[in-house]
Amino acid sequence: MTSTKLQTKKLGLALGSGGFRGFAHIGVIKSLEKHGISIDCLSGSSIGAWMAAYYGLFGEIEKLKESLTNNPKDNLLLLFDLTSSGGLIGGNKFYNFLKKTFDNKSFSDTKLPVRILATDLISGSPYVFCEGDLASAVRASTSIPVVFKPFSIGDKLLIDGGLSNPIPGKLLREIGADVVSGVNLYHKNEFIKDKFSMTKIAFRSTRIGLYNLARVDLLSCDIKIELDLSPYAKQSTLSQYFTKKIAEQIIKIGEDATDKLIPEIKKLLK
Repeated sequence: MTSTKLQTKKLGLALGSGGFRGFAHIGVIKSLEKHGISIDCLSGSSIGAWMAAYYGLFGEIEKLKESLTNNPKDNLLLLFDLTSSGGLIGGNKFYNFLKKTFDNKSFSDTKLPVRILATDLISGSPYVFCEGDLASAVRASTSIPVVFKPFSIGDKLLIDGGLSNPIPGKLLREIGADVVSGVNLYHKNEFIKDKFSMTKIAFRSTRIGLYNLARVDLLSCDIKIELDLSPYAKQSTLSQYFTKKIAEQIIKIGEDATDKLIPEIKKLLK
């Protein structure tokens, strides 16, 4: 969490949803740190929630990348928690992994203010986490429908935050950000021509919805970090999800794209 004397305004970083593409968030953070730009608060949906919570708590993110990519087979075992109720994966193993990852810490323990977005399956409304344990918030926000069993809190049944607010930049204004940067992991180049089966139609329809929601969310962001990760769209199988090679390539894309925006970011922060 380095800073520069030239930075007089507070920067909020909104990390978007996007599954395996989320490694790009590490590259974005690396670029900001490399150029001496301080991140003052964070928000996130889905994979962005995981990254935001981790960085907000520990002030670094490299160890998270290492833990996810150094032992890909071990990490895949986190998903073998099958259930027949509410989703393919119960999520208990994953939840326990998150508790260990976050040292059982809460929002009150973070070094930086963090907001996590989930979606209430019952009402369809966004649900904002700002207190309680970090593992619960991230488990809820990453609950991909049908894949993960929804996460229950009180009378709420929570699923993936990306379904209601994929890039939660507006929240950062509420916690003091003067300048908001949003990271968009969805790109139009993913929509290539294809031979559509029923399954592919369902997946494409979901991606179209997320892409358009993200475009709306970006309107509230001063800095728009938009990444074309379409070459990896067909490499998102479970066997490749945690591989170091793909992760490092995606991280590099995030870092390079942010590097190009550094002059604009510094200008807005003065």
